Amino acid sequence: MFGRRKDAVYKILVTKKRAVALQSLSAELETPAPAVFRAVKELESDGLVEVFYGQDKAAIMVRAKTIGDYI
Repeated sequence: MFGRRKDAVYKILVTKKRAVALQSLSAELETPAPAVFRAVKELESDGLVEVFYGQDKAAIMVRAKTIGDYI
């Protein structure tokens, strides 16, 4: 189940042209923020996204357009 969530989160992120707030991504996926955050952290450890922590919120930026870019 977690792998499918990670793939879904990544597919949403690659369609964005700019950084996305974690709260916005959670609302768009209709998934609780902690679950989305776990998926994002997994993508970050894979080197596919970068998370910027601001004072009020975290922003997520995609590093690659496809998972194949890093395999």
